[in-house]
Amino acid sequence: MKQNFLNKFLSKILPSLSETSNEQISDEEKELENFKVKSDDPVDVIFAKNFTKNNGKFFYCDNLDSFFSNFENLLSESRWNMTYCINSKLKKMLKSTSIEIKNNHLNADSSISNCEFLIAFDGSVMVSSEQTKNIKIEELPDSLVIVAYTSQIVKNISEGLNGIQIKYGQSRPSLVTTIRTKESISTMSDSDRTKDLYVFLIEDFKEKR
Repeated sequence: MKQNFLNKFLSKILPSLSETSNEQISDEEKELENFKVKSDDPVDVIFAKNFTKNNGKFFYCDNLDSFFSNFENLLSESRWNMTYCINSKLKKMLKSTSIEIKNNHLNADSSISNCEFLIAFDGSVMVSSEQTKNIKIEELPDSLVIVAYTSQIVKNISEGLNGIQIKYGQSRPSLVTTIRTKESISTMSDSDRTKDLYVFLIEDFKEKR
């Protein structure tokens, strides 16, 4: 699944990918080539490659209709019944889907949230207490769905922190952290900030947040 959506995204952003696919190279070589970050890759492509390389589940959506279709497909495959969500906009969006929304994370088998930024450098997701409402990351369900927009992708953590300062000013959130996939950690001390991550990346050049 992840390769299909990554290929769709890369083919849209980098037309040369479809040309390369016609060459006489193996599927394994194609997959390895897709994951390679190149010096001229734009930040959205860098994020998609690094996130997917670490076994993140990436869904590219060119509009909201695409999001709903992809989300319903994920629900069918994952068999989630209840999801924890506290973001009012996402709750409204999800009313038309088949998932039951819970306000208590203890009774949910998944969680869905917005985020502050997507970090291209390492494929991580930056969140703040605006999203977690001071619930510890490790207390959330293992399966975490992030709904984000292309305008939220930044190069690195420093750029993300600067964006938060600009966004909130003196009302800066009490907690700012990054969440990564379980496969991306290098030490056990990082394991409390890892999840089975699903990122739905929506084009917001046409859709307004």
